[in-house]
Amino acid sequence: MSGLVLLAALVAAMAAMAVRRARVLRLDRADANRSGGSEDDPVYVRSFDEIDEYLARLWCRCGGYLERQGEGSRQCGERRQRIARLVCQDCDRSREVFFDTTDVAH
Repeated sequence: MSGLVLLAALVAAMAAMAVRRARVLRLDRADANRSGGSEDDPVYVRSFDEIDEYLARLWCRCGGYLERQGEGSRQCGERRQRIARLVCQDCDRSREVFFDTTDVAH
């Protein structure tokens, strides 16, 4: 009897790990296809509020909250970019998100 309980617990743990792994893979695919992951593919914005709205919708692949650690600007030829640096509060994974702010009205 205790062997069946142990087997059931083992199966449940393996199923939970598989679900978590599938979620991480899905989020990794979404990240790979999302604009803003590199300076070559920035998110086009027309206001700085759009940057705040975009970043508020992002979550880490572990499911944790991405806290903004800083922002900076740079000129890339004729284009201006803003880079937001984010760090996950749960797993400490960091990432940068690039925005094209050339047409932002000051």
